Parts: sequence; C-alpha cells; structure tokens
Amino acid sequence: MSDENLMNQISGVEIRPGDVEAVLDLIRTARILQDYINDQTAHGIADLTSTVLKLTNAIMCTDLIEVMERAVQDPELDKAILNPPKIGLTGVIKEMGDEDFQKGMGVMLTLVKAIGRAAEE
Repeated sequence: MSDENLMNQISGVEIRPGDVEAVLDLIRTARILQDYINDQTAHGIADLTSTVLKLTNAIMCTDLIEVMERAVQDPELDKAILNPPKIGLTGVIKEMGDEDFQKGMGVMLTLVKAIGRAAEE
C-alpha cells in the first residue's frame, strides 16, 4: 500500500488534484493579503468600519429603518418597479393632493434639509 493510499485511508478523506490546487490558491491569496495589509491599510479599514458602524447606529436609533422597511414591502412599490409609471410635471402637481405623497415629500425634504445643515458643520 502506498503512503498516499495509507494517508487517505487513515483520514477517511479522498484528496483529489483539484483539492490541492484549491488549497494552494488559498495560500497564495493569504500571501497577497499579508503583503497588502500594513499599518496604514489596517488604520484605513478601521476608520471606515468605525464610520459605517456609527452611521448604522445613528440610523438604528431612529424610526427610519422601520419606515423604509415598510415602504419597500409595499405592493404598490413592487408594481411600480415592474412597470415604472411615467410622470411629468402635471402628474407631480396632481399627486400633491395625495396625503401619502405629501407625507413622503415632507420626510424627504426634512432629510434633505438635515443633510444641508450637516454639510455646514
């Protein structure tokens, strides 16, 4: 019995040439990452991650997530995505009488104003 067959029999795992190549690819990728990661890269990743987590935390502390979740689950949105309506200025003016449109525009305008105030800081 060859050493290779003995190892396969002991471990109960069949090792094929493709498996060896996959492991070698993982090792090569690890080496590339090892060469790429330095203190500057690690700090950049940490800063970006910190910013994303702060933003996520800020959004989670508001009702925005719940509102957006309900909005994207609205069946009317699915219909509009599948068959987008074409609305011109007249259509927008007509929609201004709709209470849901007014509320949505109110939220959007408040968000745009908040972004504007934040941009000045």
